[in-house]
Amino acid sequence: MKFLEKNLWLSLSLAVGVLVLVIAALVDLGGSMPVLAALRSRPKAPLRGLPDGVSEWFSPARVAGSLNVTNGGNAFYTLRFQVPPPPPPPATKKVELLYQGFLEASTGLRRAYVKVADAPLLLPTGARVVADHAIQSMTFRTLTLTNAAGQTNVLEFNVKKQLDVPAT
Repeated sequence: MKFLEKNLWLSLSLAVGVLVLVIAALVDLGGSMPVLAALRSRPKAPLRGLPDGVSEWFSPARVAGSLNVTNGGNAFYTLRFQVPPPPPPPATKKVELLYQGFLEASTGLRRAYVKVADAPLLLPTGARVVADHAIQSMTFRTLTLTNAAGQTNVLEFNVKKQLDVPAT
């Protein structure tokens, strides 16, 4: 750039050239797009110089028919990138229970403190704890749960126990 600063005539001639181009663009020196005639469509000429029967291989009907092939071999079809179906959900899930004692009211009604997967609950006898497991009885050291099938689970005081319950 120092070359342009030292040569005043070159700088002035470049400035004048740019000014002339700007004025020419602003004035729109005439000129317009030529009017073009619409193109006519004409049928394709048959291929010349091919042996008999070969030219029909390239006919539009033959090419269009080959695009609609079903159950055919395709070099571009692969099972490589298919995602396998997800596994079925498990039939049961494990739930962690913790018996933390009980509270007895003056009327004799007892309520058990039970943590079900870190959610504290205060439940009376006969209440459903998780799935179909309900409280059958409670003492200072144990909480007895039963389900509809008659299966009995005993929770010890302040000891975590995992139960398998239906995953619904």
